[in-house]
Amino acid sequence: MKRWSILGLSIALSALMSVSFAQHDHDHEGDIHLGVMDGVAAVIEPHELAEPPYTVRYTLEELLPGLFGVDVGWDFYYEDGSDTPQLHQVTVQQVSISPSLVGVLEGATDPIFGVGAPGVWTLTFDPSDPEAVHQHIIFATEALPTDANPLVFQFQLVNATAWDGTALTDSGVYTLEFVPEPTSLLALGAGLAGLVGLRRRKEVRA
Repeated sequence: MKRWSILGLSIALSALMSVSFAQHDHDHEGDIHLGVMDGVAAVIEPHELAEPPYTVRYTLEELLPGLFGVDVGWDFYYEDGSDTPQLHQVTVQQVSISPSLVGVLEGATDPIFGVGAPGVWTLTFDPSDPEAVHQHIIFATEALPTDANPLVFQFQLVNATAWDGTALTDSGVYTLEFVPEPTSLLALGAGLAGLVGLRRRKEVRA
């Protein structure tokens, strides 16, 4: 638990430096927008996640030396011209997660998502503070994945109610995949090449 606390604090400090990602409007480009589809709690946007195979890929950036992460915004979906969102409340429930991956609410110190973490996160719309439901989760890892083997977070939307209080059916499973940015791969490749070169020089000297 102490390790998670330290990691969470590092992520939170990094998140403070990226506070500009949180824009205060109802059209946050790239955010995961949650709503209703045929009486079922659902991801409405981005379209890659809202439609089969219900998977979207994010690129990890180096937040601190040896710590890679990405800021993922979440919000409720508004129909065009509406002043109220489709949802009143929903719980994002972790279905599965790669062992080395954690998800920390921006500004917090302990993971919400991860092995041994709570694995549930409830968003409730407050008419007196409409922007409060717009939140950011920093997904982070110390283990750099590959394009062929991304880190994975799978979740389901449960215990949701529509704006009018109607109980909604739980969603299917959605998948977030996390891969390294190309520069990280280049740096990793250069590091491995350096190790190989060093080993060869030692063998020649021997």
